[in-house]
Amino acid sequence: MPVLLLECPDCGHQSRSLMMTGTRTPDVFVCSKCGSEAVKPKAEDQDQGHPWETQDGKHRGCPCCGF
Repeated sequence: MPVLLLECPDCGHQSRSLMMTGTRTPDVFVCSKCGSEAVKPKAEDQDQGHPWETQDGKHRGCPCCGF
């Protein structure tokens, strides 16, 4: 699962967003700090997989995905 690095141009806040495989990227991202809708993905963090993904690519007890 790709992890997007998001950056708000209004306040400079950076965050990461986990994207489910096979889903469409949202048209609008909202900054969790200032509420701006001008947030754009800065990059895709290729080194980061799903935070609970194991070496064999399987999920183990993830609270966000239910795997």
